[in-house]
Amino acid sequence: MQEIRPRTVLMVCTGNYYRSRYAELLFNALVPADLGWRADSRGFAPTPWNAGPIAPVVLDRLAIAGIAPPARLRGPIRLAPADLEAADMLVALDEKEHRPYVEGLGQPWSGRFRLWVVPDLHEWPVERALPAIDQAVYALLAELSLKEIP
Repeated sequence: MQEIRPRTVLMVCTGNYYRSRYAELLFNALVPADLGWRADSRGFAPTPWNAGPIAPVVLDRLAIAGIAPPARLRGPIRLAPADLEAADMLVALDEKEHRPYVEGLGQPWSGRFRLWVVPDLHEWPVERALPAIDQAVYALLAELSLKEIP
């Protein structure tokens, strides 16, 4: 019997260090296994100057929620064409910041992105951004759950 590949939602932000990583890990912690979805994340323009593989505030927020991070934390990964091709759904975390990146990908990719509104730290503090990601992830999970009803 062939194993069915879960569908993938790809969360993308600029650095793949903070917002997209949090959205990915939260989604994967909350998604029911029988829904058949998982999340991954990438960055449009990751920087090598981050302290560690993931923003410490992401790990703090997950701990407060009782969500254990993966045993091995990977560093940020730059978005590649293969990532776009493999994803069933594409989400850019901030419409204003990421629209130029998305449009730069051209069609068909730019037309497939959902654009959330979660600005980076220079515009929104963590205390505002992470709850916004929570809400967006919960809304996405609810939408996907409804789509699964025959």
